[in-house]
Amino acid sequence: MIEVTPEGYKFLIGSDGSRRFMVDSDRLDDCLDHIRQNDLRFIGINSFMGYKKKDIDFLSEIANLVEGLMIPESYSDISVLNTLHKLKKLGFADNKKTVIDLSNFPDLSSLACEYSKRLLSLESCEQLHDLTLTNFKPQNKTLEEVPRLSSLKRLSLFVTNISSLVGIGNFQQITELTIFKANQLKDISTLRDVSRTLTKLEFDACKRIENYDVLGDLKTLERLIIGRSAPISSLLFVRLLPRLDLLSFVGTDIVDGDLSQTTGIGYVGFENKRHYSHTFEEIASFRNR
Repeated sequence: MIEVTPEGYKFLIGSDGSRRFMVDSDRLDDCLDHIRQNDLRFIGINSFMGYKKKDIDFLSEIANLVEGLMIPESYSDISVLNTLHKLKKLGFADNKKTVIDLSNFPDLSSLACEYSKRLLSLESCEQLHDLTLTNFKPQNKTLEEVPRLSSLKRLSLFVTNISSLVGIGNFQQITELTIFKANQLKDISTLRDVSRTLTKLEFDACKRIENYDVLGDLKTLERLIIGRSAPISSLLFVRLLPRLDLLSFVGTDIVDGDLSQTTGIGYVGFENKRHYSHTFEEIASFRNR
């Protein structure tokens, strides 16, 4: 949602209620004054929201303020990011040439970016709670290349070559895991290593997963989404998940067609199929009884 103030300044409102001040390059000096005068710590730079300049050098003028920054578009030089030592939340588009040293941000708690050799010192992010990596393609095709981040709670990988989840046990506080477009992912059995903490799990476009039986061991799981992925032979494991309140398998086939295991779940999302034991409407009706 976008909020526009009487002065014409724009804020992007997140689903969690967070407010991000969107910089307008046509009135850059005014924006900088507004940031300083109102102690605005979370900034967004986006051409669709008014930023038309070819550089982001102005950030050096508010380096002592900025704690959160989101830059979804690429700029030829983003080296100024390395001077923003107070950053706690950072999301940026890789320009394929600038080196970003994460040791410059000792308080970083949230990071979303492309994984590359130009991303240095990930292991130094001791306060990191939320990590989103695009194009994570390690040579050994596991999660072991991600450093042991003792504070990590949420990990999201978009477009990755991993074939197994070996290494997931390095994150003993992890509660949420999202894997999107992992065309080579086959083995998810090491999810058992985080069975005591994981509450949310999502697979999307993971079409080669060989076995889902491990899901029955994830006793703390509350939300499970398996979209457009390899067929699930049976949903029997669902009865082993006492906290599960949301289950979605849109675009993923349930081979035996038995959906009776889902009748006690708060929300179940799927497409109707002829071989399914219940329709979406029938499953939904159980919630209203």
